[in-house]
Amino acid sequence: MVISFHAWAFNHPNDMFYFQNASEDNGIHVPFTIGIQTPSQLQTMVSLGDNGAISMDATFNTNDVKIDLFTLMVFDAHHTKMSIASIIQIIKHAMIGWNG
Repeated sequence: MVISFHAWAFNHPNDMFYFQNASEDNGIHVPFTIGIQTPSQLQTMVSLGDNGAISMDATFNTNDVKIDLFTLMVFDAHHTKMSIASIIQIIKHAMIGWNG
């Protein structure tokens, strides 16, 4: 089943902290961007990220579709990393299943 990010966002408003449709602004392409954080990820961020130790992992130009993925993480007392949020940015519109 293919579902668009727009449909997912409509059905999961409590799991998003940021949403921006792709647009043109004075001839400059503004990419589609969605920030996803579940309530449990938010609680993990608050409880383990309180000491200021939040890290980020990112992918750039790893595919032809130009989807960038950013993952925010915190570490528990055993130095195990835990995902607390994901940010997906679609630079290029031509992708399988894209309904935007």
